[in-house]
Amino acid sequence: MTQQSVITPVSTVEKDGLKFVIFDAPNDSNLPGYITELTKENVGCVVRVCDSTYDKTKLESVGIAVNDWPFPDGDPPPDAIITNWLSLIKTTFEGDKKKGGGGGYKKC
Repeated sequence: MTQQSVITPVSTVEKDGLKFVIFDAPNDSNLPGYITELTKENVGCVVRVCDSTYDKTKLESVGIAVNDWPFPDGDPPPDAIITNWLSLIKTTFEGDKKKGGGGGYKKC
C-alpha cells in the first residue's frame, strides 16, 4: 500500500491565549502539505506521541522543532511525558507572551 499525499485538515484549539494545532496521519508523502498548514499557523514546535511515520528533519529544516515522546495509542501518557509537556508549554508560551506571539503543538 502506498502512503497517501492527501492531508486531513488541521484543527486548532485556543484557550486563554494558548493555541494548539492538531494534525493526523502525517507521513513522508503528505508532510509538505502539513508543513504548509503548520507554517500558516505559525507553529514552532511539534510533539510526536505516536510512532514516527515521517522524517522529522523536514520540519526542522523550516524551523519547526520536533519532540519525540511516544506512548502506546489508547494509553494515558506516562508521568514523565506529562511533566515534559507542561514544562514545554510553560517555557514556550511564557517566552511567546513576552514577545507578543503564540505557539502551536501537535498530537498525532
